[in-house]
Amino acid sequence: MTSNQPIEPKQRIEILDILRGFALLGIIFMNMGFFSGYVFMPFDELKQITNFQLDEKLYSFLDIIVTGKFYTLFSILFAVGFYIQYEKNKEDSINFLKTYRRRLFFLLLIGFLHSLIWFGDILLAYSIFGFILILFRNVKSKNLILWSLFFLLFPLLIDLSLLPFSEALSSASPENTTAIAHVHYPDKTGEAVISTFQNGSIADIFFLNIHNLVWKYLGYIPSGGYFKFLGIFLLGYYFASIELFTKKSKSTLLLITSLTVGLLATFSAKIIGGSSYMFPSTLSNILFKFLLLAGQIFMCVFYVTSIFKIFQTSIGRRAFKYLIPVGRMALSNYLFQTIIMIIIFYNFGFNLIGKIGLLPTSCIAILILVSQIILSNIWLRHFKFGPLEWIWRSLTYKKRINIRYQNN
Repeated sequence: MTSNQPIEPKQRIEILDILRGFALLGIIFMNMGFFSGYVFMPFDELKQITNFQLDEKLYSFLDIIVTGKFYTLFSILFAVGFYIQYEKNKEDSINFLKTYRRRLFFLLLIGFLHSLIWFGDILLAYSIFGFILILFRNVKSKNLILWSLFFLLFPLLIDLSLLPFSEALSSASPENTTAIAHVHYPDKTGEAVISTFQNGSIADIFFLNIHNLVWKYLGYIPSGGYFKFLGIFLLGYYFASIELFTKKSKSTLLLITSLTVGLLATFSAKIIGGSSYMFPSTLSNILFKFLLLAGQIFMCVFYVTSIFKIFQTSIGRRAFKYLIPVGRMALSNYLFQTIIMIIIFYNFGFNLIGKIGLLPTSCIAILILVSQIILSNIWLRHFKFGPLEWIWRSLTYKKRINIRYQNN
């Protein structure tokens, strides 16, 4: 294979496409809380919604198994994809890297446009950190894990160094730990956010999305998100270099260990309580951040190893084969999820934002996922790539890629 040709479907690694499809299943549940307005609604209003207690239990359940874990998995898989492509094209690495940088540039454009309508976009950040990941392409495995740990833990080291100042500030400031909503902004109430989505013009919604986008990227500063992004990318590159996704995932010990540590860390973080955005942080909150990070990474490893083991069985292979097309069309499915949810929840669509609880919202998510599984399988019976994957590849390789199979 040369760097001047896209990877054909038959050359792809099935387990990676399954994991990408699986990651998309979790991401939609993470995003639905924001699109539906559930996380912005004040608790006093949420209590007026039918089945509030069940909604909160579901929110806690998703917080344990979904929040942070599936974006981490998606990030790791992005780095794994680069590793595989780079290794296959090492003999022509100069041309490959030129093509790959062009690929990242167009992903950056797609992510930028997507972020203008959905502040939760991840593609823009992926493309930026993808450029940085290239710089580590020839680092040895034993050093990769050290670099990864450094970037993952660096924000916590900063918190520790500022601990004396944070303790002084906390003692001088009045305590106000009462949460008014699951998510809120310093300069805008949840009611204002919901009201704009329900009653604002398209321009109002656009500028609110930009507002939320700005706060998301500002939030990466106290949470250390920028360093953790790079750390997770390097971790994915390291996992690929030690063949975690092809050989080491067979380990039962790794499966049990990752599940045990992941759950213990996640539950411990919930018991301790804290905020990823507290800066400077208290000692208790630093521990919370560390446990939260450990839970995300180890649960992610558990998902990888458990899916790999299930896929080795005949029943698992038959079940998971339907996720392969979803993973092959990850870009299209991810962006179409945004379009569908905007139509369902925003006021120029069905205007359901702030009007239904998490249970019916999750049912909508399940319907969307089932539809995407069915449509992805149908689409890839006739075409090699998803529609947006085809556009992306054609731009990357500066030619019109043949999307149809030869017999079509």
